[in-house]
Amino acid sequence: MKYTSPARRAAAAAVLVGALGATGCSAINYQATTHVYSGSDGTMFDAEDVALRHMVLVAGEEGGAARLLGLASHTNSAAAGPAEVSLEVAGDSFDLTLEPGEAVNLEHDEEFIVSAIDTGPGSLQEVTVAVDGTEETFNATVVDGTLEEYRDLLPDGFDATVLDHLEHGPDTWGGGAAHYDADGDGH
Repeated sequence: MKYTSPARRAAAAAVLVGALGATGCSAINYQATTHVYSGSDGTMFDAEDVALRHMVLVAGEEGGAARLLGLASHTNSAAAGPAEVSLEVAGDSFDLTLEPGEAVNLEHDEEFIVSAIDTGPGSLQEVTVAVDGTEETFNATVVDGTLEEYRDLLPDGFDATVLDHLEHGPDTWGGGAAHYDADGDGH
């Protein structure tokens, strides 16, 4: 048996503890980069071989017309045939035929206007999706024209009075508090 000095054993132990300390956080803590999510204002849902991404309804009010946005894609490029997709929102139904590997942008390729949604902006609206006859439901986000990028997509047009309650102050003016000019002297 080979003799190892206490100093060498202590040095080896220090290296081992240092290595464990350097990797310990990623070994025991939740890693957000491994979580799959829809990086948009909308939601995502998978039904059979169809992926629905960024699903959102743009509406001015509860009970009003809404535009359905998102991306529908046939994820099985080796499928024998197309996927027949039906989306039902608040009694209105929209049909798509997706060839294997095809994706359809509901904002640019199609225009789906729901006549009257059940919920209002800031809530979720139930959507039923049927793929080749198999039905499932999910919730899509409902937004209004508060965010500028949705204003042109409102079916009934944008009403600027929805912004009247918003006030700029030290924490919202320009790029934040550092850009707020309380004295109005340009600094």
